Amino acid sequence: MAQDAPNPNPASAAPAVAEAKPAPPQQNIFYINYFDQIDAARVKALMGICTQIITQKKPDVLYFLFSSPGGQVDAGIALYNFLRSLPAQIVMHNTGAIDSVATVIFLAGERRYAAKHSSFLFHGVQMQFGKDSTAQPSHLKERLSRLESDESKITGIVAERSTLTEGEMRDLFREGQSKDVTFAIEKNIIHEIRDPKIPRGAEFASININ
Repeated sequence: MAQDAPNPNPASAAPAVAEAKPAPPQQNIFYINYFDQIDAARVKALMGICTQIITQKKPDVLYFLFSSPGGQVDAGIALYNFLRSLPAQIVMHNTGAIDSVATVIFLAGERRYAAKHSSFLFHGVQMQFGKDSTAQPSHLKERLSRLESDESKITGIVAERSTLTEGEMRDLFREGQSKDVTFAIEKNIIHEIRDPKIPRGAEFASININ
């Protein structure tokens, strides 16, 4: 019985068609603008807003356009831990100036950017005393212990999330210095210098808390 002869030149056979790879899924990004100080009332409200966005919109990314003069240490650290716990990637973008404990909140971002003319201010923790307040030695010791504890918390988070050392942080606390984006990128506080840009049609909220 006649049979087809084998192809003497296998290379001339039709090439196999590679299976097309599916396109990567597009990320659902929700943009939030926050320009305000940090205190217990504002942090509670912002936590509630973020919870609502996560529950209703189910974004893959929460992208913060963030600028703040800082404020209460406890509130700032609570917001840092809350943002780190959310089931969405956190992106932070410094749009102006980030001062004091606001730097801790900024470092909650897995990706961190800064506008070209933005800055970061580092200074020691302060505590206000009332005009006619009095204090016993034990009260002063308690307040000093609180200040030292707050500085230690901030130092630990910054050292963990950047390449600033604890020794460098203590120096910054003593000197009180504002740093530019060049310093921020050298110390891994930010990953990139870029102008903020919200795409047309993106979901977006500007947070104003009275």
